[in-house]
Amino acid sequence: MSDVTVQSTLGAMQIGITVAVFLFGAITLQFNSYAQHFTEDRLAIRFLAGTVWILEFAHTICITAEAYRGTILFYGNLTGYTWSPFMGVAILMGGLITMVVQCFFCFRVWRALPFPVRYVGVLCGIASSLRGVGSVYLGSRVIRARTLEEYRKANGWLIRGLLGSGAAIDIIIAIVLLYFLWKKRQTSMSTSTRILDYLVAYTIRTGLLTSVTSIIVLATFQSHPETFIWVGAYVVLAKLYTASLFSALNARRHLRDIVTEGTEALSSKALRKRFTQTELGGGPTITIQMNTTVNCDVDIENDLATRRKLKSEEDLDSSTDSFRDRRPLSNIGRQ
Repeated sequence: MSDVTVQSTLGAMQIGITVAVFLFGAITLQFNSYAQHFTEDRLAIRFLAGTVWILEFAHTICITAEAYRGTILFYGNLTGYTWSPFMGVAILMGGLITMVVQCFFCFRVWRALPFPVRYVGVLCGIASSLRGVGSVYLGSRVIRARTLEEYRKANGWLIRGLLGSGAAIDIIIAIVLLYFLWKKRQTSMSTSTRILDYLVAYTIRTGLLTSVTSIIVLATFQSHPETFIWVGAYVVLAKLYTASLFSALNARRHLRDIVTEGTEALSSKALRKRFTQTELGGGPTITIQMNTTVNCDVDIENDLATRRKLKSEEDLDSSTDSFRDRRPLSNIGRQ
């Protein structure tokens, strides 16, 4: 109980909520970018993105309201502080967000991977759904709990199980995707290799970030359950899941640029090869049609001026020849 101070309880929670609010701003920018550049996505994907953002908005309102209660309404009264329904709703929203995002990545595993590895996505999706149900139950328990000590003692095992299973699901999905991408990379062309390298780096970043955060929440809850350090990390966890979702959706724009650059490079290489074959006398020839636009008035004036100049030169030559043919009379007499 010596660890229970304002710094380790309300202070830790305040820091976590501040970081979460900052991440919500970044998530909103990601959502805006997605809405602008992917208007032709399927309705299900757009509905998914909008639903997750609404859940994040509600989650942010709840955690900021809880921060106001703890730091303002219960200022100087740490012993009398207990969680409000705002924190219960925040836990519920965080569980739903985590479930939706994990199921989205599980579906990608199901669609991308071959048989029978694709069934890993099905198993992880089922586990994530059960985890979401458990998070909803924990949120309802927070709303009805009379004290935090009672809540921790009654639901500690479930909290540990949900945090551990969430980290395990993220790690399994990341490992399976990395294995598949690495196998594909060994037999891919240069453009495909760039795409696969980007996907590998992205998978490591997103999967590692959420997994490490889940492990941190579990470790702090296990070592210091009476403090709110684990709460500060937990409110950030939902934001990281949403950020990974919108990063995955927006990453397709960068992948399109890579494909476009690769296509242009291949076209230029093929064009140079065809020109080389033509210069050497082999292979097909290339006919390039060039359309030019000229000013007719200028061409007519230039043509008339040229003709007048030529006519003047011809007249001058004729005059010179005639003068040369005229011999003096004295010369005729001499002959």
